[in-house]
Amino acid sequence: MNAIRRAAPFVVLVTLNLLFRLPALINANGVHSDAAIVGLQAMHLLHGETSRFLWGARYQGSFDAWVIAALFALGGPSPLKLMLAPLLGHLLLCFFAWRVIERRTTPWKAFTVCLPLVFTPQAINGVALYAPRQWCLTFLFAAIWLIDSAARRWGPLRVALGLICGAFSLYLDLYGLQVLAPVVIFFLFCAFDAPREKKTVALRFASGAAGLALGLLLVQALRSTEDALTTQAELELSRARVLANWPLLKDVCLPWVLGAKAFIPGDNLYPDLWSAPVVVRAWQLTGAGSFLVLIFTSPALLLARLVPWEVGRLGLLGSGAAVASALGFLVSGVVIDMWAARYLAPIVWLAPFALAPLAHVVSTRAMGVALAPYLAVAAMGGWLSFGHYVDGPLPRRDPRGQARDELEVASFLRGRQVHVAAAQYWLSYRLTFLYQEDPIVVPLVGDRYSPYRDLFDRASRVAYVFHPSEPRARPEEVLPSLAEQGGQVERAEIAGFTVLVHQRRP
Repeated sequence: MNAIRRAAPFVVLVTLNLLFRLPALINANGVHSDAAIVGLQAMHLLHGETSRFLWGARYQGSFDAWVIAALFALGGPSPLKLMLAPLLGHLLLCFFAWRVIERRTTPWKAFTVCLPLVFTPQAINGVALYAPRQWCLTFLFAAIWLIDSAARRWGPLRVALGLICGAFSLYLDLYGLQVLAPVVIFFLFCAFDAPREKKTVALRFASGAAGLALGLLLVQALRSTEDALTTQAELELSRARVLANWPLLKDVCLPWVLGAKAFIPGDNLYPDLWSAPVVVRAWQLTGAGSFLVLIFTSPALLLARLVPWEVGRLGLLGSGAAVASALGFLVSGVVIDMWAARYLAPIVWLAPFALAPLAHVVSTRAMGVALAPYLAVAAMGGWLSFGHYVDGPLPRRDPRGQARDELEVASFLRGRQVHVAAAQYWLSYRLTFLYQEDPIVVPLVGDRYSPYRDLFDRASRVAYVFHPSEPRARPEEVLPSLAEQGGQVERAEIAGFTVLVHQRRP
């Protein structure tokens, strides 16, 4: 019975996670192409076609595709299973965070400080619900859990395995680089912890160093020599770079991640800023500001000796990750638009650790009251980010999330004996997955899987699919090229889509 009561807070945490993401779960057919391509690769894995990397993304390993393939093996592929794979990884991440903090405080205090992992902004919802990336973060949290566990009851194997998990995250996604550094520093905090006998410290350091080295060697082996531990991201420590990135950090990305601003997706390429009433706007600023203060309380609590070192170092891990994310954002060469908010998401992911010292010194109720302003604005911003999938405080089934119109297009294409087509990227692989590769839809520009393109090039009859939600591609841009190629072109308007069927000249 004690074990059940102890686990009850985590059960509630899981339940809240699922309820908050219900809008996306009941609209799983709204899958986008970045996630769909992983589902397609998982389908091919089940037929023996393996790859160390995700199709068209050599900075991301194929682990996510293997997890999804395991779910697909149980009854066949579906968009819901494609969504459940990263969501399972997110729930496991929540367990690692809750368990680490529960060891140092109480189960309900751990539950309270883990609530930022439930009510989250789009930068985290997009990872928890759509592959890939989630399992990269899950492995990093597994590393923290193992290192902390080894620090409580010293076990060289556990700490070595923790550093292997941390390093292995770099194979899953080079995004892990920005979190791995704080994790390694956390290991050093644990390695030089009491007892301070030289032999013990040396053994701890050697175990971690061996694990990290082994993990990096594993990553090196999984990647080709020229790609090992490289990324297209450019870091430039210059005044010009910082000045260029600062406005995006200050005005858009950081406020979005912290809940100070909410953006609602619609029919445009970018979501629109929600014009909040004055009172709500003040509430948003209060919630975001108070959250920033809370996640940086750990250094002060440590200096005042109000928390033991075993708890304080968790706080330094969380607050250090927040600083590292912000600084990395400022010097990054891949910060282009509002979607760069994903590089600030570690501020929220590791917030439970940053809040652990404060939770140690105050009551569970006081901790909940302190977090309430942020949780309210984070929940509001995260809920609004579901766009058409919500109607006020309630989730709703949206036609796009059910893919009814897309399935009408599939029926039309199959009726015209069209088995390969082309569309703008964000439609292409989405449609290919929804159609279970009949027809196959390739991007108008670029490829992530060249065999699809080969089929398109060889086909005697193809189609071009357009939708107003993707204005970067329009029928008028393709028609002149089709006229030059010759053959017959049929134009049809189907459920809001424009379809050009091209019977190529023999």
